[in-house]
Amino acid sequence: MDLNKELNDLSERIKGYIDNNQVRGEQATINYLIKPFLRLLGFDDANPAEVVPEFTADIGTKRGEKVDLAIYKDGKVIMLIECKDCNTGLSQEEFSQLYRYFTVVPEARIGVLTNGIVYKFYTDSANPNVMDSNPFFEFNILEIHPSFINVLSYFRKDKFDFGLTCSVAIGLKQREEIKRILTKQLDSPTKEVVEFFKKAINSRLKLQDFTDVVKNAFNEFHDEAYNELSYRNEVEEQPNASEEDTEQISANIEKPKKSKDPQIIYTNIKVTMPDGSVIYHWSGKKTYLEVLEKFGLEEVMRVRPEIVSREQFSKATGVRCGDFWVRGTSTGFATTGRVNELKKIADLLNISIKVEQLVKN
Repeated sequence: MDLNKELNDLSERIKGYIDNNQVRGEQATINYLIKPFLRLLGFDDANPAEVVPEFTADIGTKRGEKVDLAIYKDGKVIMLIECKDCNTGLSQEEFSQLYRYFTVVPEARIGVLTNGIVYKFYTDSANPNVMDSNPFFEFNILEIHPSFINVLSYFRKDKFDFGLTCSVAIGLKQREEIKRILTKQLDSPTKEVVEFFKKAINSRLKLQDFTDVVKNAFNEFHDEAYNELSYRNEVEEQPNASEEDTEQISANIEKPKKSKDPQIIYTNIKVTMPDGSVIYHWSGKKTYLEVLEKFGLEEVMRVRPEIVSREQFSKATGVRCGDFWVRGTSTGFATTGRVNELKKIADLLNISIKVEQLVKN
């Protein structure tokens, strides 16, 4: 089974269901969104030895508590899944439910909270049988990125190894924690970190003055790494680009170019705003970001919290814009994805814009 193709095909089908408002209610979400995802992973939802609906998880004096789905392999529970209506978000209440179930089913080391669109995977990296408060992996099935495939492959029935999968889950969780710490250090490096670098380079500056040096160095390194990643992604979007084309991108990523190879087609976004102004850059990411800023990031966050947040996304590359984090600006969005996202947001905000996907000349 080609997991990448299967996942993208499922993503397209679900987009159609959502766009046409064809799935309503929790049970419909389970039947048409979540069970197809489980089948994609190789689990037979018609086999009660593999997928058990309404799994009983008695909690203390409360009897008959039901987990929406329990996934079995070799007679053991390997995952508990708490499901919600695809038309609702995932709240703290739902997290608390899954947390309680996870605690009383000790053999299950993986908990999943989902509305059929957003999937949040949890484990017990800190304390045995106590579910972590943050997921080790999160993805939106409407926004498939190649990096998801490698993680999801560990959850396929034919590949699932209890020890290995749990080790991978804990590793992913701890990597996210490390990235969170690094992000915090960008804004405010701790005394211990500053002292480490001061000693490492034998600086004679006072600690207070050297703190600014470290902070500036961190942010310059971050910006340089981001620019390099942006460059690589622009090249990856043109997989057949010649060496000359690649050099052109590297030399000036903001200037349009004309390819000598007629088989290479470069596309980009052009947006006409309600006042007639046009936003268009050679870098589609820059156009996308500027349009979102014109909409107002606070408003975009209100209607599309999956795209704009005040917190860094737990498992998605994004860029910081003032007080917000924005998804889809460095990885995960091709031109068509950005075009569709801008149209969706404009429709939700009742803003009339014209979005064009143009061939770069």
